[in-house]
Amino acid sequence: MVKVAAELHYDGTRLLSYDCVWNFIIGARGLGKTFYAKRLGLRQFIRNGWEFIYLRRTDVEQHTKGTFFSDIASMFPDWEFRVNGTRGEAHHKAWKKDDWRVCCHFIALSQAGHLKSVAYPNVHLIVYDEVFPNNGRYLPEETKAFTEFQNTVDRWEDRVRVLFLSNAVSRANPYFAHYRIDLSAQEGRGQRFRTYAHGYIGVELADYGGFAAKVAESRFGRFLIDNDPEYAEYAIGNKFTDDVTALVQPLDKTAHLAWTLDAGGQDGLFGMWANILENGDTQMTVSRRVPRDNDAPHFTLEPTHVTEDTILCVRSDDLLKRLCARYRSGRLWFDSGQAKADFTPVMGRLLGGGR
Repeated sequence: MVKVAAELHYDGTRLLSYDCVWNFIIGARGLGKTFYAKRLGLRQFIRNGWEFIYLRRTDVEQHTKGTFFSDIASMFPDWEFRVNGTRGEAHHKAWKKDDWRVCCHFIALSQAGHLKSVAYPNVHLIVYDEVFPNNGRYLPEETKAFTEFQNTVDRWEDRVRVLFLSNAVSRANPYFAHYRIDLSAQEGRGQRFRTYAHGYIGVELADYGGFAAKVAESRFGRFLIDNDPEYAEYAIGNKFTDDVTALVQPLDKTAHLAWTLDAGGQDGLFGMWANILENGDTQMTVSRRVPRDNDAPHFTLEPTHVTEDTILCVRSDDLLKRLCARYRSGRLWFDSGQAKADFTPVMGRLLGGGR
């Protein structure tokens, strides 16, 4: 039997040394991401009296909070922990019997809009667990909901750090799309750590201490590798489930920006680049690259974004019909895997009838 030693489980010390506010920890199942986040929050409470927030997307996901301290309590033998409603409480054995103090809060982002008048002056850490859900279901305008919640907690004080915890579920997610986080270079160069957005966001593609290699030696790991390699790449190898290279290639040097598309909401702006192939056909490539000063036509899918220079585009327009036809026939290219992941949900709405 292969047993993964405790020292091979996750430790986020190096990631936090980059001093980013948002810290995405993307690692294999069982790596110990949540355990580390709990330990960090409790240590901050014990040393400084600080509180932390354990955030999930919906209230249903918080139904298991009663066991929150079960796997971590033994690391703090002088302390007792309990869940009391939406609060986690701690008691030192040297304190009076009824002296229980708040160490954390359990909150659902879907209900956080009701908390705008609630003060959290002692919170220094937000832990958003399973930020990229396996079912791909995000809240409407989730990035806005989260930033508003963060501001409710932080109040512009730059006091709060955020840990976003996830498996490598999908590159196509509103956070990467909205904040232009493209992991292509990080993955291509084998970088474990990289910062984005001028150092505000840090991303770690975590495989602490060779965890994946060790897990791959287990009977279950070998079974998955032999019989379900696609799931093994995700669960063990920390590879995004939509990390595919089909229809992905660098932008041709002769390509020019033909038009831009504002997809609205959290999806943002895309550039449609065109170049002429040797056979005379036009190749269209979707990119996040849009020069600031350009004279290309600008289109939007969002009615509120229409301006004198930006035209509203609807599915019945020839422009989008041609785009959808290219996509359906495998003739729409992307200059990076992240661009493809970001644009795929947009195409899903155009082809499926959603907005």
